[in-house]
Amino acid sequence: MKLKKLLDKLSGLIGLDNGSDQKEIEKLRKVLKALKEKQDEIHEKLENSKDDNERHKLNQKIEVIQRQRKKGLEVYQAMRDVRGD
Repeated sequence: MKLKKLLDKLSGLIGLDNGSDQKEIEKLRKVLKALKEKQDEIHEKLENSKDDNERHKLNQKIEVIQRQRKKGLEVYQAMRDVRGD
């Protein structure tokens, strides 16, 4: 997602009441945790793989997941800052 989209999404969440806001934060935490688990699974496959082509593909998947987690973490921290936690 582009930064503008993330900021638009975040600004939309600012108007939510605390209960709904907390639910959104929890959902985001679950997604981040799932991404971390997926990254760990792929990393294990990478360690066990001997094929160079497969290793390259697995490395690319890990890079994508790392970028997704980084963006998700930025949004998560912004939401917590806005909420005041």
